Amino acid sequence: MDKSIVFCVNQDHALDFRDAINVHKTVRDPHYCVRVTSDEGTIGRKHLETFQNNDRDIPVILTSSKMLTTGVDARNVRNIVLTAPINSMVEFKQIIGRGTRLFEEKDYFTIIDFVGATDLFYDDEWDGEPEVVEDTDEEGMTDNEGGIAYPDDRGNGDGEVNEPSPEKPEKLVVELNNGRKLKVIDVDTRYIDENGKPLTAREFLEKLVGELPALFDNEQQLRKIWARPDTRADLLENLGNLGFDREQLFALREMIADVDCDIFDVLSHISFSSELHTRNERAEKVRKNNQFFEKYENNHAKEFLEYVLKTYEEKGIEELGRDKLSDLVRLKLGMPKDAKEVFGSMPNILKAYYELQQEIYQS
Repeated sequence: MDKSIVFCVNQDHALDFRDAINVHKTVRDPHYCVRVTSDEGTIGRKHLETFQNNDRDIPVILTSSKMLTTGVDARNVRNIVLTAPINSMVEFKQIIGRGTRLFEEKDYFTIIDFVGATDLFYDDEWDGEPEVVEDTDEEGMTDNEGGIAYPDDRGNGDGEVNEPSPEKPEKLVVELNNGRKLKVIDVDTRYIDENGKPLTAREFLEKLVGELPALFDNEQQLRKIWARPDTRADLLENLGNLGFDREQLFALREMIADVDCDIFDVLSHISFSSELHTRNERAEKVRKNNQFFEKYENNHAKEFLEYVLKTYEEKGIEELGRDKLSDLVRLKLGMPKDAKEVFGSMPNILKAYYELQQEIYQS
């Protein structure tokens, strides 16, 4: 979990390195290792900003080429990994400088050198006068001192950086072998199957569409499975065994829909062409159903269910597993005895927890 930056030959190499790391990683978070190059645009900048936040553990590893050599103040970087030859002393100093930032209990950092670049430490120029350079690298990125490197054409002429347009990228249509047509984003993004083989977006969708019929017969069955934490966990495990783990499902969501969309809706859309919904839309529909909340006379019970609903809305269905209930109870209701006073018994709490999720996934 030590924060690390891997410097690669170019953007494609950085993508290969990210894919290879994610095949062998043991941490399940989909953003454990991410590529940050100019191709990622806004997404890459968000990953970088999160990486620089010393209170956040994820992402742990960034792969890049030239983008992170300058202008990145990430103080808690513990490893600098060199996988590309470095012919410039200036560039070498800039790269090594990514690890020299001081941080609490950080009195050293490690350089992992695959290319012999650290021979430059023995060059007479290493200890010479520091050079201040503002240049544009091969990816069209320029250094902004103390900040993030942005593409040249984002400046406004006054040295300030313009924010990118919030408009969503245009979707493209991918036609599958069965005649289905799906609108997708990021058709150039590669996905990894269970054997570590890179797949294009089309190959990824072909594989998924081919596997899903073995897991559920129709939309109603999928809805019933997804609405219960126990059966949903089984379905996710089965998807993982087929090569569609949590990371792949998140990638699928970004390809098909919005990050705020529910994974259920993505699977249903791919399988049955159903309409996509965000978690906010589903949560608001539940809130408007007074009949559901009126079943609970105790106001603390209603507040707890609203808290669970808000957790779903903000963090997703991953936070509503069977194993998450005790944490939610503790955070909102306190000790188990307090929770029993609110709901009458622990089985009643579990029943309400499950009924709320069934309500979320009502058609």
